[in-house]
Amino acid sequence: MLMGEFEHSVDTKGRLFMPARLREDLGKAFVITKGVDGCIDVYPLDAWERLKTSFAQKIMPKKKERDVARFLFGSSVEVEPDKQGRILLPANLRKHAGLGATATIIGTGSKAEIWDTEKYQAYSKEVEEDVVSLVEDLEF
Repeated sequence: MLMGEFEHSVDTKGRLFMPARLREDLGKAFVITKGVDGCIDVYPLDAWERLKTSFAQKIMPKKKERDVARFLFGSSVEVEPDKQGRILLPANLRKHAGLGATATIIGTGSKAEIWDTEKYQAYSKEVEEDVVSLVEDLEF
C-alpha cells in the first residue's frame, strides 16, 4: 500500500527523488500521468494495466470516456528511477501540476500523487476543515 507524505526538491532538469518507501511498492518501473486534481498521478504497473484494461473493454466508448482516456493516456509515460532514485518529470506534466522547486509526494493507497508543495499545503488546509464531515459520509 502506498502511504506517507514526502517533500523533495525538483532540480533544474525536472528530476524528482522518489522516496525508497514508495519505490518499494511502485516497483522497478511505474507510470506517471496527469491527475484530475491538478497533480501528477503515479501508478504501479499492475494498477495501470487494470486501468488500461477497463478502457480497452469498451467497444464504443462514450464521449466522456474518450475525453478521460485522452487526458490520462495522452500524457502518460513509463518511468524508471535512476541509481539515485530520481525520475524525470516531463515538462507537460510539470506544467499541468504547476510544479515549482519543491514537490510533495503522497501515497494514497493504490497510487501516489506528486503535488507542488505550496499548492498541496493550500489544498490540505482546505480539506482538513471538512474532513470530519467527509469521514462521516463515507461508508467502510
